[in-house]
Amino acid sequence: MAATLKSLRQRVDTAIDAVTGFSPAKHPYNVFGRDPSSVLHKRYAVGVPRTEAVANRRQKTDVGAVVNTLIAVTYCMRVRPKDQVASYDDSLDAEAEIIKAVMADTAALKADAVISFSGVSMREVDPAGEWIIGEVEFTALHTLALE
Repeated sequence: MAATLKSLRQRVDTAIDAVTGFSPAKHPYNVFGRDPSSVLHKRYAVGVPRTEAVANRRQKTDVGAVVNTLIAVTYCMRVRPKDQVASYDDSLDAEAEIIKAVMADTAALKADAVISFSGVSMREVDPAGEWIIGEVEFTALHTLALE
């Protein structure tokens, strides 16, 4: 059965939303963190910025294409001015919670895709020193419908 990009994004979003204290951003993934109004404590956005065909796999219109889709989660945490190192440590704990939530062995998350942890592509403090913004990446191996 083919997984849609929309369903993959929504499944990861739902898994993270279940983590205590986190809530989804009102802005889409590619705007979150870039627009100052999108940044709030323990907010996150999930996007699917890239899908690539798996090499040496046949693609049939009636079956679909086997692909790897990057699922990226951008999150932010407030930096406490008088305890910046502790705030950074808190953001590392939050990152671990996101990873655990997405990697949980649930039927809903892995119904028609194999999701694996790819890495952390960003952990940075914004220039004003107010926010820690991080990005965690996962890869979903799935079949993409071609018709």
